[in-house]
Amino acid sequence: MNNAYSNFSMLILEGFVVQTEVGFVLFFSVLAAYVFIVIGNVTLFLMVTFNRRLHAPMYVMLCNMTVCDLMGSSAVLPRMISDFLNDIKLISYEACFIQAFCIHFYSAAAHLILTAMAFDRYVAICDPLRYSTIMTNKTLVKLCSMAWGVSFTLIFILFALVLKLPRCRSQIRHVYCSNGNLFLLSCADTTVNTVFAVFVSNFLTAVSLCAIFWTYAKILITCLFKTFSNSKSKAIHTCSTHLAVYVLFESSPLFSIIALQFPNITPNAIKAMGVLTIAIPPCLNPIIYGISTKEIRDNVARYFKKKAVRSRWK
Repeated sequence: MNNAYSNFSMLILEGFVVQTEVGFVLFFSVLAAYVFIVIGNVTLFLMVTFNRRLHAPMYVMLCNMTVCDLMGSSAVLPRMISDFLNDIKLISYEACFIQAFCIHFYSAAAHLILTAMAFDRYVAICDPLRYSTIMTNKTLVKLCSMAWGVSFTLIFILFALVLKLPRCRSQIRHVYCSNGNLFLLSCADTTVNTVFAVFVSNFLTAVSLCAIFWTYAKILITCLFKTFSNSKSKAIHTCSTHLAVYVLFESSPLFSIIALQFPNITPNAIKAMGVLTIAIPPCLNPIIYGISTKEIRDNVARYFKKKAVRSRWK
């Protein structure tokens, strides 16, 4: 054990410092949340994949979002669930690095996928007659490829810089690994890493915020000054669903930022806020899209209706 710590190949996750009874409550709560995330997002993904009527650009992007949500939640929650059962929470540096990479990749990709979905809604409402010629399969592939490709490139560079840092500590003061936690393992100057991390974060937020603000401003103008048909009304309904998901995704990290401004908030509460920023969007996205999107509701209803009919005949 001492040898493992001496070269820092193994790290200690601080985790939640709670009593055993509270630990069991947290264990079952996180387990239930993760099971719900997997069932909800996998159901949504399969529903779109195997139903040709849902192969429209909006739903294909929604599939990309479910994959993104599963990646982000799976990077954190399963490991956290197992840690509740261990007094000493050890993680290898390699596993910690991969976990941090997946978390940041999830966040970056989610920003750009939501931006691509906003563009789709903009074309559907503001230029519906040209929608089929603009949002072709080729355009769809380009948008999705750019969302994943740009995100991967930025996060790859971010973590390539982390690999250059020498390590002189072995404790992660959180329940999961992140880019900032990896900085703190080093005693070297991390100015370059910090500057680039701030650039990546602000760049992704600025791009998504400006793009979505512009598209929704144009959509609002279109709704106010143009007569719109049933198809436009349907698109606006879907647009409001997308906006709700974006607001949810952007507002979740504010809990952690606000928590840091209050010195009386316990470390456990701050850690819990960090977990919620990753767990809440993947948990609620399937509900928001499932309830608000008529096509998905109808497909789920038809599926369970067929199941009920088959069970009666058995």
